[in-house]
Amino acid sequence: MGALVTIGALTKNTELVVMKACGISLYRSAAPLLILAIIGSVLLLGLEEGVLAVSNRRADAINNTIRGRFSTATDLNRRWVTANSGSVYQYLYFEPGQNRLNGLSIYEFGKDPSKLVRRKYFSYATFKGDREAKGQVIWEGTKGWERDFAPKYKFAEFTNRPIVMEGPGYFASERPDAQYMSYRQLSDHVASLRAGGFNVVPYVVALHRKLAFPFVTIIMALIAVPFAVTTGKRGAMYGIGAGIVLAILYWTAISVFGAIGAGGLMAPALAAWAPNIIFGCAAMYMLLTVRT
Repeated sequence: MGALVTIGALTKNTELVVMKACGISLYRSAAPLLILAIIGSVLLLGLEEGVLAVSNRRADAINNTIRGRFSTATDLNRRWVTANSGSVYQYLYFEPGQNRLNGLSIYEFGKDPSKLVRRKYFSYATFKGDREAKGQVIWEGTKGWERDFAPKYKFAEFTNRPIVMEGPGYFASERPDAQYMSYRQLSDHVASLRAGGFNVVPYVVALHRKLAFPFVTIIMALIAVPFAVTTGKRGAMYGIGAGIVLAILYWTAISVFGAIGAGGLMAPALAAWAPNIIFGCAAMYMLLTVRT
């Protein structure tokens, strides 16, 4: 919007015509805006890596406190969750599409919460009912063992065993984990999931998007310059409206290509960078065809 209004105002007041008459091309006139856009991209990348991930986790913790939820775990470390009964769940990975917890351990405590009395381990636990089921539900645990520590030590293995605990919605994150991780943290998370043989495509798309999204300021500035030259005579409000429309189109493209990439219909890197490629090509075409 800043580029649209600035170039649009220069066009409307014929200042851009005067600059061209003095030998200053449109490219040189727009150079300060593009430099600011590059600085904006660097700032966005820095905020994403050092500020936003921590802030999102903090905001989620505050939201849990306000709503009276257990805040033992954040979405960055969602693999440790406190049960309503006081037990603690620990798992390797939660697959929301299949309602399955992989590598599930349940730590049970006695009357003295400082003493662990039992640990149960399941290779995976699956729930076949409604994902949004409330209260305690029955999961199907597969291939595990149980170790009692008190009052007497005991160990037993089993093949299948039902588990009574909270439903899948209790373990699912309200927002994608990627919002709570920096680029390095998400990269490590993807590596650990890939080593375990899990589906990492959605996370890979989010990983590439963390690098692609900061370029939005440069792409939008490149589009805004030739667009403002052709529409600048209609006034600043028209430029603001056009900027909002372009931003909505860009955000829609991000969501659509992100969903396509997460569904495995497009390479993750291409899905993350596709909006930039499309809007960047449109910007270059407009820049090369506009009168400079």
